[in-house]
Amino acid sequence: MDDTYFLRVQIFVFSIMGIDLWHARPHKDRQWWTFVTMGLLAAFLVPMFFAARNNVTNVSLMSDAMGSLVASSLTVIKYILFLYYRKEFVGLIYRIRDILDQEVSVWPDASVIIEEENRNDQLLSLTYTRCYILAGVFASTKPVVIMTVEYLRWGSIELELPHKGAYPWDINSMWYYVPTYFWNVAASYSAVTMALCVDTLLFSFTYNVCAIFKIAKHRVIHLTAMEQSSNGELTDLIQILQLHQKALHISQQLSSYYRPLIFMQFFASALQLCFLGYQVADLFPKPLSIYFISFGGSILIALFIYSHCGENIKKTSIEFADGIYESNWMDFAPSTKKVLLIAAMRSQRPCNMDGYFFEASMATFSAIVRTAMSYIMMLRSFSA
Repeated sequence: MDDTYFLRVQIFVFSIMGIDLWHARPHKDRQWWTFVTMGLLAAFLVPMFFAARNNVTNVSLMSDAMGSLVASSLTVIKYILFLYYRKEFVGLIYRIRDILDQEVSVWPDASVIIEEENRNDQLLSLTYTRCYILAGVFASTKPVVIMTVEYLRWGSIELELPHKGAYPWDINSMWYYVPTYFWNVAASYSAVTMALCVDTLLFSFTYNVCAIFKIAKHRVIHLTAMEQSSNGELTDLIQILQLHQKALHISQQLSSYYRPLIFMQFFASALQLCFLGYQVADLFPKPLSIYFISFGGSILIALFIYSHCGENIKKTSIEFADGIYESNWMDFAPSTKKVLLIAAMRSQRPCNMDGYFFEASMATFSAIVRTAMSYIMMLRSFSA
């Protein structure tokens, strides 16, 4: 298998967090760097929490603080999830690569499917990375832009920070403001980068599992009927069904590993859309609203891509039944037809990525966006 597009973006984002994704144990990691960056983010949850609590009667300030608090908390959860399942994730990477390498050796045309799926994965991961980095840059430069505009208009400056926080020191003093500002920036860096690590890894898993499903589909379509040797025909079919079974098993593992994260991602995204939507409605058309629009856009993109990954696995898993129908099943021996019938019945039950009581699908994405809009109108009515 050509590794040109395999995990390229993922390896990069993990490396800038100090994590070597090719090893199940952290002995090759830059553990001090990961500890510092994630420690700064975890500690930053405290001032954001107190900022939200202190402004509970002010919807605008509270929603601003809660948006950042929810995003940062979700990233910490993603990091904990990765630590907990790191051995399993690395094992899946090697298992998927071994399966694909084996399929290329058996059926060389599989390399085309694998390359296409990994190209799509890298394109999606790179686009996602750029959007998140843009949101992080906006968050870091927002106070500089605000202070510059205030100085040009009024001749005075009121010190601003990227995120709302309640600190036990006076941030209006330059001695305290500068280190606090860099703490905010470091927390933004950790939140963006660790979220990219876990999310893009999910993208790679789903696209490569879809590649296995597609290879199984194409192999069953091109399965040759052997009039002189029905046992050979059945043996080839069993190999294809074993490949399909491997894809099903990996899909079930992914769903199990990512189930808590999918639940938290969708729940947190719904809350963030409410808070950010209120901020945009409250500030628009002021220039500051651009930051909240970009932040909300990154959340929508994350939610959409999670839904897209779930939809992609669901759709590809049930397409194996179409491959059976498109095959030369009429020319197969009766024993082979019986096996095909059972396989077709099983493939009609799709593989789902779920968050306990809902599926990660485009239908769920649409429902959350509609519900979030309703929440925004409710929040607006409170401040009217």
